[in-house]
Amino acid sequence: MRTEPLFIRFANGQASAVDILDSLLSTTTHELSKDIAFKKKDDLPDLSIFRKDFGNMLRDLIDSGINQQLINYVNSYMKPSLEEIVESSGGGRAGEKRHIIIKAEDTPWIEAIVCYNLCLYIKMYGIREIKQCAVCRKFFSNKGKYATYCSDVCKGSKS
Repeated sequence: MRTEPLFIRFANGQASAVDILDSLLSTTTHELSKDIAFKKKDDLPDLSIFRKDFGNMLRDLIDSGINQQLINYVNSYMKPSLEEIVESSGGGRAGEKRHIIIKAEDTPWIEAIVCYNLCLYIKMYGIREIKQCAVCRKFFSNKGKYATYCSDVCKGSKS
């Protein structure tokens, strides 16, 4: 079974701050970022308001596409919080390796990681694959161009 991207799982309430921290810790080699993430495990923020706002932003993205409001929203979290490192093997984008480092401990970097994950997804797949189920209202991705339901259960219970 395919696992949805982190930003989808987060928007659906299936990924928590701990999951975001674990994702960062499993992929980063930057020592300062690791230290900041380990410290945060003892004092996790309440992400409920961000989750609601992020869900609203995803609905706007699905309905209206990429616009300046979406760019400003994502940048408001990412710019003060994260720095992206792109390592190229010299063969164009196909050989690129991307990772992030946390700029400062007192920034909204957990939220920024969710936004960064969304940006990477859009860069790779575009926005057409990001959808919201017509029945249960969960977000999902990559079920096909014309998909309207997240699962066979929802498809079978069309309202």
